[in-house]
Amino acid sequence: MKHRPLSLRRVLSRGLITIQIMVLVGFTLLAVVPFVLVISAQQGLDEGVVDDIIASAERMDDGSFSLKPSSDLEEIIEAYPDFWFIMVDAQSNILRRGNVPAPVNLFPQNLVHVSSANFTDFGDSKSPYAIVRTRNSNMGRLWVMTGGGPAVNFSVVGKAFGNPMFIGLIILLSATTLLTIPPLIRRSLLGVEQVARDAEQIDIGQSDVRLSYENVPVELIPLVRAFNEALDRLDSGIARQRRFLADAAHELRTPIAILQTRLESLPDGPDKRQLQRDSARLGGMANELLDLHRLALSPDSFETVDLVDISAQVTADLAPLAIDAGCDIEFVAPKKPVEVKGDASALSRALANLVLNAMSHGGPAVNIRVEVNTDGRVCVSDNGPGVDPEHREEIFWPFHRLSQSPNGAGLGLSLVYDIIKRHGGKVSVATAPQGGALFEISLPVIKA
Repeated sequence: MKHRPLSLRRVLSRGLITIQIMVLVGFTLLAVVPFVLVISAQQGLDEGVVDDIIASAERMDDGSFSLKPSSDLEEIIEAYPDFWFIMVDAQSNILRRGNVPAPVNLFPQNLVHVSSANFTDFGDSKSPYAIVRTRNSNMGRLWVMTGGGPAVNFSVVGKAFGNPMFIGLIILLSATTLLTIPPLIRRSLLGVEQVARDAEQIDIGQSDVRLSYENVPVELIPLVRAFNEALDRLDSGIARQRRFLADAAHELRTPIAILQTRLESLPDGPDKRQLQRDSARLGGMANELLDLHRLALSPDSFETVDLVDISAQVTADLAPLAIDAGCDIEFVAPKKPVEVKGDASALSRALANLVLNAMSHGGPAVNIRVEVNTDGRVCVSDNGPGVDPEHREEIFWPFHRLSQSPNGAGLGLSLVYDIIKRHGGKVSVATAPQGGALFEISLPVIKA
């Protein structure tokens, strides 16, 4: 079973969003748990009543207080028949309501010595009895003692966290997390995407391309550096191999030429002709190896060339050879030029190799057709045996030969593939309408 590759962006987004959610949950618990513990340990009276009492009190001209219950206080009075309170100020002015306990009634001025207190019934330590709280108001500092009213319970917690402001804060933080974290991660990984685009440009024809360090996360720089160093080593090895092949081919040309000269002096016969074919094959191999080295083309050196002119010249040059071999060659092209950017000699060599390949493998009296199209396609087709579909990729491999023909070394089609690829084009093989092989070169046309 194959495992799907992990998405770094998805993993980081999920991880950070999960952490943010955990922080929000922790924040909520941090606010709720102490409150719940207090409520669980002791059911205290609701301190909000103190503010309702002070809001319902008015100071008279003589300094005393009068009570004008607010709507909230009226609800408490109706809901709790045993509700009572006593309020005093620093000048011992007193406001009472309900059945105030006798000890408090006897010495109400003593409340000014208490800033905050909770009282419970001696029979039940968890049962709320009374609270004392101090408040600063527009009437001065006030001390309020109250009992018999509403107690704090878990519904208060629900009301607190059901507050629209609290809910809005949670929604805002959650939305901010979901909307900001993925774009931030995407932006931080732009350098990685650029590295991927750089890597797509690397091939045998553009071996000087290296991965960019720009905007790459620090953690990935060692990987990018190691990859670039590996490319440097590969380039160095490829360059050494190319130099070796070129040097070997160059060194072979002289002894092969000497061998061919000496063979000419031998008396005619089957052995001489066989040796001449073998020496010609060696010479062709040396020349093709030199071509592979020499045609390391750079797009910077390309010029505007006409595919019609190149194809016509190649066909004219090879026509005598085709006629001598008993082949029929046909050339079809538009009247207007088909211009591309490239190296004329290299493109001529590629097209010539395709025609020579058709002459060599198409069989006796093969009909060859060279056709240029206005969209940059050049087709070389024949009515020979063609190429089986299972071999249509490997025929472009270096030194790969499908037949035991004495001509060539299996480098001709590889050379075609290399030349066309360096020109930004494609070469493919299919079945021709007449039943043989159809080689198609496709190059980007210069738009008028």
